[in-house]
Amino acid sequence: MTKLGGVFCLEASWAEDGRDLTDSASVEQQLRMLESADECGKVIHRDVATRPEFDHYLKEWLRPKYKPYPLAYLAFHGVRGGLMIGDTELTLLQLADLIGPDKALGRIVYFGSCSTMAAHEDELEAFCRKTGARAIVGYARTVRWRESAAFDCLLVPRLLEMRNMKSVFNSLERDYPEFVRLLGLRIATSKWATDRKIAEKAALSQPV
Repeated sequence: MTKLGGVFCLEASWAEDGRDLTDSASVEQQLRMLESADECGKVIHRDVATRPEFDHYLKEWLRPKYKPYPLAYLAFHGVRGGLMIGDTELTLLQLADLIGPDKALGRIVYFGSCSTMAAHEDELEAFCRKTGARAIVGYARTVRWRESAAFDCLLVPRLLEMRNMKSVFNSLERDYPEFVRLLGLRIATSKWATDRKIAEKAALSQPV
């Protein structure tokens, strides 16, 4: 069996104001479970509270040293077409500029955030073209913790073990249609993105 690649996870506090230090919610728990079950490679997890921290760790991920960690899992609060890093919005275009041309060749960026992938497909495809990313993955609607945490255990291994992103999406839609619908899952490459109707429906629906 081919050894799966690792996960490089950057995560913000999930407390509403970002400052409740008693809030222990973290995606690290399910990632460590996947790691221990050999459903993914090694996991690197770092807490991020500020934009300078985010920039620093993202640049680290892009170094050749971390090529064995092809999946960047960015676990933050999100907005349509962007992430919230502390109190600062970071758009997909700004993130692509931060990564740089072709610096993410062959890698995948997974946005574990609400609504980031509700952006127009042109924006999603442009991100991949500029950065060289093999794909970007995430959700087009507001998501709840328990559903997204459960789906991580199904999604992350497939992103790491399957090369064709259309096949990844089609298999998830076939096997777990309720998760795909509930979360508004979208996948995009430099030439293709899943149907924007998912995003349009998400925009009209109430948060779950």
